[in-house]
Amino acid sequence: MSSRALRKLERPNIEDELAKIASSIEKKSEDPEEHLEKKDFKHRMNAFSALLDVEEEEEEETPIAAEMKVSDETSSDEFVDAVQSIQSNRKGNKSRKSRKNRSKRQVKKVDDLGDDELDNLLSKIQIKDAKDEKKDEDDDLEQDTVTRPSPLYAPGGRLFTMRMFNRCSELVRPQKRYLDPDKEYEGLFGKLSSAAIEDADSTASSFITPEVLKQIKKLSKRVRGWGGRDRRSVPGTMRKLVLTKIRDDWLPTNKKPLVMEELTDSDIIKLYEVRYPQDWEAAISEQIKRDKRAGVSYFRLTEGPLYSRMLTTEFFISVAIQPDHESIMRLLQKAPYHLESILQVSSILQRQGDTSNTNGLIERGLFIFDWSLKNTFNLAGGKSRIPFEFYLNRQIYLTIFRYIKVLTKKSTFYTALNYTKLLFSFDPNDDPYGVRYFIDFYAFMSGDYQYLVDLYNSALIQCYEEWLTPSICFSAAYCMWKLGKVDEAGQMLEDAVLRHPYTAFEILSKLHSDSKAWNSSHVVSDSVNISTAIYMVRVNTLLEEPELRSFVVDKMKQVLASLDVASALKDHCYFNKLEEIPQNLLRHVVLSNETSAMAKIPESFWTKNEVYEFDVLPPEKGTKIYNYIDQNRVADAVMSRTMQTAEGQQIQELMRQEQAENE
Repeated sequence: MSSRALRKLERPNIEDELAKIASSIEKKSEDPEEHLEKKDFKHRMNAFSALLDVEEEEEEETPIAAEMKVSDETSSDEFVDAVQSIQSNRKGNKSRKSRKNRSKRQVKKVDDLGDDELDNLLSKIQIKDAKDEKKDEDDDLEQDTVTRPSPLYAPGGRLFTMRMFNRCSELVRPQKRYLDPDKEYEGLFGKLSSAAIEDADSTASSFITPEVLKQIKKLSKRVRGWGGRDRRSVPGTMRKLVLTKIRDDWLPTNKKPLVMEELTDSDIIKLYEVRYPQDWEAAISEQIKRDKRAGVSYFRLTEGPLYSRMLTTEFFISVAIQPDHESIMRLLQKAPYHLESILQVSSILQRQGDTSNTNGLIERGLFIFDWSLKNTFNLAGGKSRIPFEFYLNRQIYLTIFRYIKVLTKKSTFYTALNYTKLLFSFDPNDDPYGVRYFIDFYAFMSGDYQYLVDLYNSALIQCYEEWLTPSICFSAAYCMWKLGKVDEAGQMLEDAVLRHPYTAFEILSKLHSDSKAWNSSHVVSDSVNISTAIYMVRVNTLLEEPELRSFVVDKMKQVLASLDVASALKDHCYFNKLEEIPQNLLRHVVLSNETSAMAKIPESFWTKNEVYEFDVLPPEKGTKIYNYIDQNRVADAVMSRTMQTAEGQQIQELMRQEQAENE
């Protein structure tokens, strides 16, 4: 539509509003609806003036057009004579002369207002604006700032409101293009040739014979939509893969292993009732409304056409009832897209030192998640939640965590940082896999120092004391030093020492051999021991630079020399007051498989919990692997194992008796 037609449509509205305002000024009293009309008029006038500016920039400059332009310096609270501008561009059009005269009279009526009357009008509009803003805040009932970290954390992190999250949501938004490690390689080594990329993509992700590979390539041509030129096409959808490319040794299929579905309002209500059983129904409904207004959506993974409960039953028996690595590997050969088997076999191969096949299997697991994504799931939006209560959702958490470790071995730290943000965005409140214990490493190693400083200062960290982990506190100080802000870095390091004195002593003893040892009379909790141990695994890598190392040693010596350790542990070290070890810390340590940190876990943990690597510490309420297996077959397997155990004990007893008789 041309600019002339738009002005023609808008002109009567402006004239009507001018008439309403002029007439309302003469009245002694005004009702709230009239105030609202004036507010709306002001916004429409300014919006239309902006429209004129845009259109006139597109048109050829003329003296008449120059007169029409409204100055950019015009205050948003001033009335812009838009009607006069329109009429100055219509002087040659005699057919609208009477309408122009009427508009001029109306504008003149507003212009004739006294200063006191005009000030009164503007003040009333401002009061109305303030009331509207206050009403929005009252409706939301949420805080948007953090005065000080809360010492008490409850599951769900309810103090971290949606308003707070919106202020820092960019910190959990991965850059979609950097979810592909090839982009980081291009940044490091320059643009790669298409031949080099094709050669890398065509390399098999795991060991396979040439004969079998040839058969798979033939089969891929018969499965419509498999791969494509860019290796990102999958059957059944026009959506391209984002996280992975299809490898030559992956068996072509047109059936999805897993399917993603978005939770309905009733599903979300049930989820919240499980999470917060003490909440009233009205409070839950209000929370869901806030989430929807903010654009937050919830998803879960369900069984796809290729998913088989029979396979999952065999997997569970081979892992938990009758442990047998060979059986799991045979199961994977029979069902190459069974996600639990993929992750379990990759762990077995990793312990055997087979890194190449391990990486290929984990990438195949990531492909299953990539294929399952719905179009409404926004990877880079930071507001797509994957509730940890669902068993198959937890398999996705595990897949991404394992893939981050693969990227770490490849030294693609910026890509790993973006996957860490993605994992963080799935549940930033409860943070089931303890992203706050390791995201600092990837931010520092990738050189994104400002990101970690911003994260440290955001409500994502400052809302709860439990979120101020040793790794975040100390590494943020290192990043501040790398940014050239030495004084601020010193202050942050001092705060970190005060909040985590035991960690500071351990860091100093590792960096400086002559440092004073920790006084054993100052007892620390298991949470402090474990969180410190997992951070010490990476601290040498973080402090490789001699200047930074020297700064940290000198500053820590200075602070610790005057520190009352007993007082710091009592008043500032929140982690030392925790009665129970945070479950996300335990999951992170177990899955990291760092022996020095796992040794700090109390023995009671291993005796009280059945710890399976494929699902470490599942939530008490929610679905588990038992919801996806044949209970009768599992019962038969348990009875068979019991009988075998009894027979074995009888045989051992007979052998002992025979040996005793011979003696």
